[in-house]
Amino acid sequence: MNILHLGNPFFLQDFRQLGHDVKWAAYDPTADFVLSPYVESMHSLSVQFPARWSPDLVVVGDDSGPPKLLGLEALDVPLVWYAIDSHLHASWHQQYAAVFDVICVAQRDWVSRYRVDPDRQIVSWQPLFCHVPDDGDSGCLRDTPLSFVGTLNRQWNPERVALIEGLQRRYPIAVGAGAYREPFNRSLMVLNQSAANDVNFRTFQAMACGALLVGERIGNGFNELFQDRIHCALYDRGNVEQVIDLVEYYCGHPAERDAVARQGYEAVMACHTSLHRAQAILQVVATAPLSGQIRVRRSRQLQIQSALALVYESAARTHLQAVERTPDGTRKQYLLTVAEQYRFLATTIRTQFGFQAAAHTC
Repeated sequence: MNILHLGNPFFLQDFRQLGHDVKWAAYDPTADFVLSPYVESMHSLSVQFPARWSPDLVVVGDDSGPPKLLGLEALDVPLVWYAIDSHLHASWHQQYAAVFDVICVAQRDWVSRYRVDPDRQIVSWQPLFCHVPDDGDSGCLRDTPLSFVGTLNRQWNPERVALIEGLQRRYPIAVGAGAYREPFNRSLMVLNQSAANDVNFRTFQAMACGALLVGERIGNGFNELFQDRIHCALYDRGNVEQVIDLVEYYCGHPAERDAVARQGYEAVMACHTSLHRAQAILQVVATAPLSGQIRVRRSRQLQIQSALALVYESAARTHLQAVERTPDGTRKQYLLTVAEQYRFLATTIRTQFGFQAAAHTC
């Protein structure tokens, strides 16, 4: 099957491993089809396709940004979206969901928000995952009792900053940002903190690297995936005392710590790799009656365009807000140009939609 992978290429190598001809299109020099940083059409992308190649399936990986490729909704092939950042972008995600036939939502508590046209859409919970072989236990010496790797920004997540600072005053936690595999492989335990009750990538990455995950009690389907003291060790949000108690307990009980870490590792490798998610997507595409759903989607362009107008208006506002924070220069001009593109799209859709809606009601 020919698969066009857009956005974040979460499943690029997995689809290829499963025997499919996969092309990745993105604003990235390593992509198979390199897109511009501006808004462009599906038609402009299609001219890059090789002779006699066209997609049988389109899969969009959430890259936490607004859509820059126009016209997906008119394609006559299945459209799949793997949506991740619901807690950040719920307002426009809910509108953008109208474009797709199959939607995989990484955060269980948000699934219902994406089911906007239920008689033609398949919407399911597909949790995040680890990437093999990028994530894995390298077998090196674990000489760090506890580590944390993540963003520390007092404005975005003050609770995380307070937790880390509280721990640093009382316990020798290794704190870093960016690359996580080496520190996780050198750690006995890895601390995780969720930005907004989300079961995040760090959950799976820490366990895949063989460390004992020390994570929050967050709900959101977590207990359907992993159990406290079996696969990980959980603390109440913001509770520094509980974190220290857990770390000290497991430092003093190495056999129990290693057993829990091993069970967490095995659970992730058995069910929660990117390959598992790629297989789940392909299973839906192979078994669901998508041809009928595609016909319905293509017949409901008025509703979809109305939703897209809201998406583009939101994107225009976001870019204009970024303009206000950006010094004069090429970056600011770029943001202004993209904001104007989104504004023009929204205005055009609203104008055309008004005329068409009037004609439809006559």
